[in-house]
Amino acid sequence: MSVLLEQPSSLVAYRPNKPTAMVVVADPRVRSTVTRHLWALGVRDVIEASSIAEARPRVGNPRDICVADVHLPDGSGLTLLSETRAAGWPNGLALSAADDIGA
Repeated sequence: MSVLLEQPSSLVAYRPNKPTAMVVVADPRVRSTVTRHLWALGVRDVIEASSIAEARPRVGNPRDICVADVHLPDGSGLTLLSETRAAGWPNGLALSAADDIGA
């Protein structure tokens, strides 16, 4: 069951169940840290992947958010976020450890 709550600038879908997420980060320490932060925010169902190849089979089952590293060993996390959006995922977040702000 979903309920729409009216906000001044938009409509927001409210789900009474816990949000779901997928974290796609190659570094296991960073991936674990992101997952722990999501748990602290109330996300209870988090799946983890370390590459695009590992994440891609899961794209067909939309979750509430995909958190992806921009620099994955087998390509760009931005490509994966585009695929999740096209598959119906409502939210995506790109992470990057690049020192170059222009990157």
